[in-house]
Amino acid sequence: MVDENSLSAARKTKFLARKKAIELYLKGATDAVLQKKTGEKRSNIYRIITNRCLQRHSDGDIFGWRGALPHFRVTAYERQTAPVVHENGAGATGALKWLLERPQFKDLKDRFHKRILNNADSLAHPKINVQTIFRWFIDELRKAGLEDQKAWPFNSESLGYESLRLYIKKVLAEHPFLAMSKMGGPDAIAKAKASDGTRRPDFKLFDRVECDAHKLDCRMVVMVPSPHGGYEPRKIRRIWIIVIIDVRSRAVLGYHISLRRECSALDVLITIKNALSKWAPRTLTFCEDGYAEGAALPSAHSEVYLSACWNEFSVDGALANVCPRVEEPLLHIVGAKVIKPQDPTSYSSRRSKDDRPFIESFFRVLASGTMHRLSPSTGSSHEDKKGRDPEKIAAEVQFQLDYAEELLDVTIANYNATPHTGLGYRSPLAQMDFLSSKTKNCIRHADPELVKRMAGTRKVCTLLGGEYTGKRPYFNFENAKYTSEWLVQRPDLLGKKLWLQLDDETDARWATVSDSNGLIYGTVHVQPPWHRSPHTLYMRQAIRALATKRLLFLTGNRDPVQALIEYAEIHANKKLPVHPAYLQARRIMMTSTQALDEMKEPNFSVPDVMGEINRQAMPEELTKVSGVSKKTKGTSPPPEPKPKSASQSAPLPKMRMAKTW
Repeated sequence: MVDENSLSAARKTKFLARKKAIELYLKGATDAVLQKKTGEKRSNIYRIITNRCLQRHSDGDIFGWRGALPHFRVTAYERQTAPVVHENGAGATGALKWLLERPQFKDLKDRFHKRILNNADSLAHPKINVQTIFRWFIDELRKAGLEDQKAWPFNSESLGYESLRLYIKKVLAEHPFLAMSKMGGPDAIAKAKASDGTRRPDFKLFDRVECDAHKLDCRMVVMVPSPHGGYEPRKIRRIWIIVIIDVRSRAVLGYHISLRRECSALDVLITIKNALSKWAPRTLTFCEDGYAEGAALPSAHSEVYLSACWNEFSVDGALANVCPRVEEPLLHIVGAKVIKPQDPTSYSSRRSKDDRPFIESFFRVLASGTMHRLSPSTGSSHEDKKGRDPEKIAAEVQFQLDYAEELLDVTIANYNATPHTGLGYRSPLAQMDFLSSKTKNCIRHADPELVKRMAGTRKVCTLLGGEYTGKRPYFNFENAKYTSEWLVQRPDLLGKKLWLQLDDETDARWATVSDSNGLIYGTVHVQPPWHRSPHTLYMRQAIRALATKRLLFLTGNRDPVQALIEYAEIHANKKLPVHPAYLQARRIMMTSTQALDEMKEPNFSVPDVMGEINRQAMPEELTKVSGVSKKTKGTSPPPEPKPKSASQSAPLPKMRMAKTW
């Protein structure tokens, strides 16, 4: 097909005449009829059909009506004689092709093509370097004696550089996928395999979610106490944010800010846990009205979305996303299947960013709307700094980690309440309400108790100690010993392998004990010195590593978390970023302080959950001795005993010696 209206008036008139002449020729018109109606000779029409229209184009089809276009070259120019370059530079048309077609340069042509399509040096960059190939080609021609003969290209001003560049471009055009890999890398090939998005499946609400991590393009500091008084800023590494977004409604279900150098499976599990738990707005310090009207995450927007499960979990090929520690809770608690590039039957095996377009688009909006607008921003490239020093600016303006966490929370909550162009100018929350009104009964919900424990570390441990070793029964769990009073009364469990799991990933002081049958025996607590302050297993690992290097010393009377904080605030090098474990300690201490403040409020009661579990784990005879009934609820306090007179008081029991282990 030819677009006739795009031709000039003269070319259009000539083309229409040739087209009509070809149609008449195929109907058997004579030469007189053709000349009378079109002005074209029959012999010329025969030549146009055979030599032009029926020739094969480089796209694989015949030229067709394209061959009837006037002043349109069908075959490349072929030089028949040796080029003679004039003083003005003319006369060298087709010289390179003529040179490579000569018999004595057939081997040079093969080596020339091989150098274009394949790198001779495996350490070289795959992108074509025209200057390098040009110098190699000229050296080969010089060895062949063309320079002594003053033949082309040595008789031209530029040594045929432009002809060589165009020839390299032509060779690469004949191998498009190879050209994409050399010019754009593997991402360009993966991009070419991706569709334009028009044939994507039509998902329902909570059918598929996308999860990915993004490293924030901004420098931050934390304010630590100075030994000279006051506070001083200490820089930290760039932090990660992990987000889960629903594909159908584009709403952000949950997020987590990771303070570690690289994201781990625990960070992914905490993100999933946050998406299934209820969100609450923060108390802002930088402003009073940061949250827009209706801004929230779905779990706080409506009770229908609290603990709502999804069917597919689309991630990239990072090991933190596809390890068994993430896949198993997703399958058993959420009921979701992980879509990963490691699966050869999955569409995501091509490893393209277009496989998760919605989360990538959200990160672009998040970066451009928050961090890239701040002065300590590093930008997405070196050119975005524009001569600024983000680390120096962050220290000067004291842009702290707490401010960044508040800013991200406000931005994500406001995003869910902002009209979206891809949703017909509905906000993600409004779109979610519209879709859920049609499929309200189809939303699955996870068990809240399982959600609370899904991020806790779980491990099989052997119960050690006992009366034969002279030690209280204990477990070795994650570089610490765990024990409890009720283990003393269970000698039948000594030497058995039992499951230990942390119910709260932010407080490793308590763990639940169960067996392979799923029976819960009770809770155990960590032994000194780890029993004083709440901490994570990552903090414990970091403290152990510092103690091994003799950077801090642990004793039974010293709190390890306090020792970590003192080390980071006093002995750390100011030129190096603060240890991520110190940032976790600050976060946990702040959360614990807020929880204690809430407990001090009037009419606040804490259910005795741990005591109820331990009482259920006690043998029957032990409960009789202690006077505690298994049916007694831990949430209701025991009735106060009536005061007795001295004559009615029971006699004291005989003194017994305490048993030592």
